[in-house]
Amino acid sequence: MSTTQTDPRLHGYQKWEGFDPFEEQSGPFYFKQADDGSYHCAFIAEAKHMNGQGSMHGGMLMTFADYAMFVVARPAIENVPAVTVSCNSEFTSAAGIGEFIEATGEIVHETGSMVFVRGKIATGGRALLNFSGVLKKLRPRGGATE
Repeated sequence: MSTTQTDPRLHGYQKWEGFDPFEEQSGPFYFKQADDGSYHCAFIAEAKHMNGQGSMHGGMLMTFADYAMFVVARPAIENVPAVTVSCNSEFTSAAGIGEFIEATGEIVHETGSMVFVRGKIATGGRALLNFSGVLKKLRPRGGATE
């Protein structure tokens, strides 16, 4: 089963600008900005996202959490390259094929070069993964900021 952005559950969502080969292979992932300014990320679970037991692979949830951290941190990293310094996760439930998976989160702290984020991935009101992490802003030429 392959989904596209024409799935009605993805109404109002868009893809991130640019191209990330790993995210394209893993996703597709989408995001939207809510009326309150917060960001929501989503994808629809496909067979390629499952593990050998038929539940969503933990690595898939962690990949989506990493994507979500960058979307949530968007106001702090707009037009600035950034990399993941750390990503912590706690698994709380499993998901199956066809489920609408959504991530939400918040910036909890920002310094000149770091952005601290936390969030949750859920489906149908059921929490799947709690995550937190740190993103490091880079200099435009690729060097780390001070």
